[in-house]
Amino acid sequence: MNAPFRNSALSADLALDAAAEAAAIAESYARAAQEFASVGDHRGLAYALRCASKAILSANEAALLGSPNFGGV
Repeated sequence: MNAPFRNSALSADLALDAAAEAAAIAESYARAAQEFASVGDHRGLAYALRCASKAILSANEAALLGSPNFGGV
């Protein structure tokens, strides 16, 4: 049986792209949180902050997947 082809440089690039996209999503939610705070919407603020934190965690996981120092490619 042949070993699967794995291009570590491509995998690392894809992981960085995924991390950048998740960070951009987090930025959007952070901006929304700022808007909700400025109008006094506590519920909207909490929701936007929760979504931003999940996006940041996703960006962190993607970055670690692409890092050879942390068990990635």
